Amino acid sequence: MIIQSAWRVIVSSRSGGGKARHDWPSIAKLLKAKSIEFSERITDHAYHAIELAREAVLSGFRKLLVIGGDGAIHEVLNGLYSQQEVPPSEVTLGLIPVGSGNDWSRLHQIPFDYEQVVDLVAKADSHTRVQDVARVHTLMDGKPYCRYMMNIGGLGFDSDVCRRFDLAKERGHASDRQYLKSLLSGFLAYKPLRFRVAVDGAEFYQGTAFSVALGIGTYCGGGMRQTPDAVPDDGLINVTVVGKLSKWKFLSKVPSLFKGDIYKHKEVKHTVGHTVEIEAAPYSYMEVDGEPVGITPVRIEVIPAGVQVVSSL
Repeated sequence: MIIQSAWRVIVSSRSGGGKARHDWPSIAKLLKAKSIEFSERITDHAYHAIELAREAVLSGFRKLLVIGGDGAIHEVLNGLYSQQEVPPSEVTLGLIPVGSGNDWSRLHQIPFDYEQVVDLVAKADSHTRVQDVARVHTLMDGKPYCRYMMNIGGLGFDSDVCRRFDLAKERGHASDRQYLKSLLSGFLAYKPLRFRVAVDGAEFYQGTAFSVALGIGTYCGGGMRQTPDAVPDDGLINVTVVGKLSKWKFLSKVPSLFKGDIYKHKEVKHTVGHTVEIEAAPYSYMEVDGEPVGITPVRIEVIPAGVQVVSSL
């Protein structure tokens, strides 16, 4: 196999409600102006980025640049991990954020200005770091299912909102306004579930909970910080359980989610570990990096230093 020195660019046609594809010609000009060598592929259906990333790695590319959002880089990560010929840690992922949430970008302080982020890509050799990855096992259509996580996953209220937003995206409605609509409808309809959460084999929580968040990173939902103490390269996953409380009391705590001091509330429990197992009654949907990935029971394992990324940290 010939190792390619160029970047393989994967443009997510769905990201930002089509904004990534629309803005790609302008981004390409900026890449060329910085003498960044690349070839591009544009997705044409859901999960196509998984196929394109796998194809790129098996064709010799070791640098993948994603034009899109959290869902797009999630797909590229899963494409990277869907092959066994090349260790994923030997591949560098970069992102030019053009999504609706861009929470992974916030984690690594990646600029939202195209020209600034292209400058970062041009200096990638000195702005690359490793981060952990989480392997997530769920049930999908009654069968065991596995996906890989770069940032944050959630169950309960979080996953219900993501499921609603994903259905809206399938209908071509992907925007900040649509996410807020999904958030509101989910808030009004959601009923807390009973959860059992075990961390590293020991029971951590059992009882009714509004949500359970699991983080390699810190940001979700457009800037909320449900796992504010998460460190992306410490080999641990942060677990936050928002326990039993009314919807209106939860609403009063939303400012804490954005300020990063959610742990100060007595209803919130948190810990860290290497493996997490979760059951729910009757069941809960699971979301990973904002993408629905099945239902409980769930098992999550940390893969330390699982991938290299372009970062400003």
